Amino acid sequence: MNNAFDGVTGRPSEAELADAPTLTGWMIEKPSDSKPWLYGWFISHPEILDGDHGHTSALVEMDDSNPPTWARTESRVFRLGAWYPPAEREIRYWCEKLRQRDHLTFGGTPGGSDDIEQMIEFIRERRPFRQQKLIRMVNAYREEQTRRR
Repeated sequence: MNNAFDGVTGRPSEAELADAPTLTGWMIEKPSDSKPWLYGWFISHPEILDGDHGHTSALVEMDDSNPPTWARTESRVFRLGAWYPPAEREIRYWCEKLRQRDHLTFGGTPGGSDDIEQMIEFIRERRPFRQQKLIRMVNAYREEQTRRR
């Protein structure tokens, strides 16, 4: 993915990384009609509120360590925060979306912990969609957890 970025490629300097916003809960989105971008929650971005969920400009280069710690897009460098498997990410996405709807602070889960079970209960109480969808999400999450062990 080493494409031109205003002539800059390679590992960002320590100064660039220190000033870079963080993208947490990120994933690579690969639309069929354009270059890939990163999708996640923005933290410390100069133009986007903390906790807003969205996508970056086109991805130009990404750290090849595992897990990656930074990415360069057409517009800036990002530090990469936590990455979550797809079902866990969807649970976290819905929890944050519902928290925003209720005007609650970004981050963590109800109760202030990082407990997925609390997130599931939070979603269940608010019923943003049919129960069957939540059951599918929870089952997929449980399968992810089983595979990770």
